Amino acid sequence: MYFERPIVNKELDFWLNALAALERGERCTLLVVVESIGSSPGRAGFKALVTSGGELHGSIGGGSMEHKLVELARVRLASGSRSGDPEGAISLKRQIHRAEEPTDRSGMICSGEQTVAFFPLGNDRVKLVREITNSLQKGRSIGLLLSNEGIRTGDLPQAKDDKVLYKHSPELWHYRECLGSAPRIIIIGAGHVGLALSRTMNQLGFHVHLMDDRAGLNTMEGNQWAHERSVVEYEHIDDVITADPELYVVLVSFGYRTDDILVRQLVRKSFKYLGMMGSAEKIKKLLTDMRKDGFTAEEVARIRTPIGLPIQSKTPEEIAVSIAAEIISVKNS
Repeated sequence: MYFERPIVNKELDFWLNALAALERGERCTLLVVVESIGSSPGRAGFKALVTSGGELHGSIGGGSMEHKLVELARVRLASGSRSGDPEGAISLKRQIHRAEEPTDRSGMICSGEQTVAFFPLGNDRVKLVREITNSLQKGRSIGLLLSNEGIRTGDLPQAKDDKVLYKHSPELWHYRECLGSAPRIIIIGAGHVGLALSRTMNQLGFHVHLMDDRAGLNTMEGNQWAHERSVVEYEHIDDVITADPELYVVLVSFGYRTDDILVRQLVRKSFKYLGMMGSAEKIKKLLTDMRKDGFTAEEVARIRTPIGLPIQSKTPEEIAVSIAAEIISVKNS
């Protein structure tokens, strides 16, 4: 079930802003971080859009480095350069975040480095940007290929090729990225914690699927942050959720009985993350009973519980932050 109400989709918003600017007749410069090494504020895939109308969307990492490169893009746009002119040509800018470097210093001192690609976007790119926005609006992934020859869409890259810069020579290079491949999370339990966690994970760019066995729950019907909402039978959750090594699953259901029903069916499936909320006593009893009933120590160890980082969280919003922090740690490890 999808909502009429707006849901945060930063990637879609970025490309919609690009499309709107191009349809207004403005020229734009697309800045994409195509490589990041070490401690770099801009990671591969970060993007910024500079328009001739003075707008800036997105980010390539912030700080003095971003300010310098954004100003360079603005100077190029103000000069009226086109893709065929030297100042408007596709280019790579290496930025080294170390003060002692003789060249390519970014002005930052965080010790890593990043490479930023500059792409001029004009009226001839409206069709391409519209294709990207159409795919993202329909929930479909689309491949983006950047190279010294230009920018185009195409086949989705393999995982090993996603967000990787290949330099065949200083002048010949390419970079591929899968747009619209948001990480997915299923939150089982649509109460106050489920509501708060839906909001937090949505804002972090996750596709959120909220599930509960209670129809007509006000905190489920009022949840504008979940991309999907489903009323399910917990006793048959095994038939609803299939194993997926890239899926994050969070159990924040009504209580001990429902958590016990859920976790016993899910713990033997392969997930990126399986976490369960609960008090220390509840968790101790539940896990002890599972081991008595034949679940192995290895299987029980797959459950992240008590869920979240230990930040002494009390409110649903604080609990959501602690869970989200743990999930991000797993995602980025």
